Amino acid sequence: MFSDALPIGSIIPYAGPINNPNDPKGASNYPPYGSKAYDLYLEQHGWLVCDGRTVLVAKYPELFHAIGFIYGQAGPGKFMLPDYRGRVLRGVNLDAQGPDKLPRDPEAKDRTASGSGGWAGNQVGSVQDDAFQAHDHLYQKAVSLKPQGYAGSGAYNSYEIPETQTDGAVNPTKNPDAISIRQAPETRVKNAYANFIIKYSQRPQLFGSMLDTVLDRLTGFDF
Repeated sequence: MFSDALPIGSIIPYAGPINNPNDPKGASNYPPYGSKAYDLYLEQHGWLVCDGRTVLVAKYPELFHAIGFIYGQAGPGKFMLPDYRGRVLRGVNLDAQGPDKLPRDPEAKDRTASGSGGWAGNQVGSVQDDAFQAHDHLYQKAVSLKPQGYAGSGAYNSYEIPETQTDGAVNPTKNPDAISIRQAPETRVKNAYANFIIKYSQRPQLFGSMLDTVLDRLTGFDF
């Protein structure tokens, strides 16, 4: 099977809702993580949702061997899963540099741990809050002129008076090709939601194995 080729600790995006697609209520129903629907469809196949919860080492020993306390420790015999809800994943910088010979992540050493006791800095599992890059805007200085023969008391200025600016973004009114400016409480790229799941075992529970066997025989393909 394809999933068997993935090492324990692998992360993949899962495009479905966190429930059993065979649930008669359909994809609009999102049961709590402890529900039977969730257990049957994901955990039975050897996957857990990356939601940052605390799990037992004894229950998921293979996953603990792969990630340990990278994402946090919550008491004896417990470790934390990665929490990728609402986050964009970024490759660990290590010693990578950009064209300017500076680290691609200039603040890699300042990254924080995902959970208590987890890894921080330039290491896998560390997290970083959103930010807006510090920058400067350069403006051309307006030049005031007094043409020959001008007898007025004030300076002659050939520049138009700019429109009054507000605290928010302002669309240029004299440029017909100006794009619409969107404002939000964060700086972000266009994005789409998916659930990130992590492989915890190569030996899923009995129900998952039986279901895979039936599907393989019916379709002739591995899933």
